[in-house]
Amino acid sequence: LQRQLVITCLLSVAGLVSPRTWEDCFDPIALENDGVPRIYSDDDNIENMAKDVDIIMHGHPTTLFEEVDPYRITSEPSSAPSATPSSEPSNSPTADPSSTPSTSPTISSAPSTLEPTKRPTMHPTFSVASVPNNPKPGYFNYDPSSPYGPNYWRNIDIDQSNPGFFHEEFDLNEGSRIFNDCGSDDKQSPIDLCTKPRGICTETHEMRPKPGDYKMSGNLIEKQILPSMLRLVMEPRTGEEPDPPQIDFSSNGRGITDMTNIDFKFPSEHSICGHKLDGEMQYYTFHPMRKRFVAVAFFLDATEGNPRNNHLQEVIDAFTVEFVKNKKKCEAKQQGLAGSFVGGRGLEMINKTAEDLEFHELFHDDNKQWNSTLQSNRRLASSWHPFDPEVQKSVHFWGYSGSLTEPPCTKNSVDWKVMDVPTPISPKQLQQFKHLLFNHVDGNCKRTSVHNSEGSVARPTQPASRYYKCTRAEYVSDEERLVCGDQGCVIPFGAGLNPYYAPLVHVTGPPTRRPSSK
Repeated sequence: LQRQLVITCLLSVAGLVSPRTWEDCFDPIALENDGVPRIYSDDDNIENMAKDVDIIMHGHPTTLFEEVDPYRITSEPSSAPSATPSSEPSNSPTADPSSTPSTSPTISSAPSTLEPTKRPTMHPTFSVASVPNNPKPGYFNYDPSSPYGPNYWRNIDIDQSNPGFFHEEFDLNEGSRIFNDCGSDDKQSPIDLCTKPRGICTETHEMRPKPGDYKMSGNLIEKQILPSMLRLVMEPRTGEEPDPPQIDFSSNGRGITDMTNIDFKFPSEHSICGHKLDGEMQYYTFHPMRKRFVAVAFFLDATEGNPRNNHLQEVIDAFTVEFVKNKKKCEAKQQGLAGSFVGGRGLEMINKTAEDLEFHELFHDDNKQWNSTLQSNRRLASSWHPFDPEVQKSVHFWGYSGSLTEPPCTKNSVDWKVMDVPTPISPKQLQQFKHLLFNHVDGNCKRTSVHNSEGSVARPTQPASRYYKCTRAEYVSDEERLVCGDQGCVIPFGAGLNPYYAPLVHVTGPPTRRPSSK
C-alpha cells in the first residue's frame, strides 16, 4: 500500500490523477469516514485484488465479491447519461384483455386460518416402535389409536409396589395410595394458553435463578434418553456443597427451591392460542414442605434461519455421548451374535442403516468425533446455567395449577409457569434432538421411543384451567427496576438488561392486576 500510495502521489503531481486532497498522500486513515472507498489487503499482490477484499465505506468494513481495481477510484461516472430513451414507448396495449370484466366482481372467501403457518408441515421420517408383546405395568405410548395411547391412559395399571414413575419418588401422596389421575378433568396439564386470562398474577418480582455448581459433564447431572423424553436429572443435595440449580419464586413457589430435572418434549405440550411450537423444555423444582412441584416451561422455536443456540448445543452434545454409548453396546452385542456367521461377514450391512447415515449427517463434522466419548466429555467440562441469556428471553409467563403430563398424571401437583417468549434453536438442532430421542436403541438393540406416527411425545391439551398472565404491568426485570424504578424504563429491557422481546401474544382480556379499590 505504501508503494501504491507513493506512485499515486507522484502521478497526482504530474496531473495524471486527482486525489481528493493531499491528506491522502500522508494520512489515508484520516479520511476513512468521508465516504470514499479505500482498500485494505494483507499484501500488495495485485492478483489478490480479484478475490474477496475488505474496504471501508462510511467508517464500516464492507466485503466486495467482485474484482476491484485498487488504482482507480473516481468520483465521476464513466460516461454521460443518454439524452434519449433507448426505445419508443408503445401507444397500444401489448395484448388484448383475456375477457370482458365482470359487472359484479367476486370476492374470495376468508382464509381458513387466522394466521399462516410458520412453515410447511414436514412428514416425519422416524420409525415407530412396536408395542411390546408383554408390556410392563405402567407402559404407555402416544399412539391415539393404541390401547396404551393418551385416550386410554386412564386404564394404565399403577403398580403400587414399584411405581417406576420418577416424580412419585417425591411422595406427592404423602404415603397414601397412588392413583391414576389421567382420566380426571380436574387441573390436568398441558392446556392451551391465550390472550384472555381469568386469573390474577400475584407475582411481585421476576423468578431469580441461581446456576449452582453442577456441570454438564460428570455424575451430578445424569443424562437419560427415556421412551417419552430426553431428561437431565440433578443429583439431590446432600450437604452445603455442591449446590444444584435453584430458583427463587416470589409467590406460589414460596421461596428458593432446588431443581430436580429438566425434560425435553417434542413438539411442545402446551399450546398458544391453539398453536403448538417445535418443542418444550420443562424445568422442575420441588418444594419439600408443600409437597408440590413448580415447573418452568420454555418453548423451543426452530424457525428457518435461526442461528445455532450454543448453550443448548452443550445439552445436545451430552445426550449424544449417551446415545453413542448405548449404540456401541448394541453393536458389541451384534458383534457377538455375528460370530456364529461366516467370520462375521455381512455385519457392516446390518449396521449401515438409513438412521446411521442420518446420524452421520447430523452429528459428524470436523470438530466432533463421537467415536471418542472421552474427547466429547472434555468439551462438556464447563458449568451450565439453565437460565443463560440464550435460553431465557423474558421474565414474564402464563401461570396455572395443573398436573404431571404423563401417567399417573397426578392432579393439582404442579404450579406451571410457561414463559411467553420461546427459546430459539436452529432447524438442525431440532432434528438432532429428535434423532437422539426417536432413534435411540438400548444396549439390547431395542428401540425405546414411544412417539406416534406424527413424531410426537406430547400429551394432547386438556380442558382449560383457570390461568393468569404476568406482564410488565406487574413487574419489570430486577436490573431494569434498579436502573429506572418500579415502573421500568421508557425503552423496556429483558432479563439482565438484555434486549426486550415481545411475547408470543399480547394479553387482550381482563387485566391481570386486582382492580383498584378507589
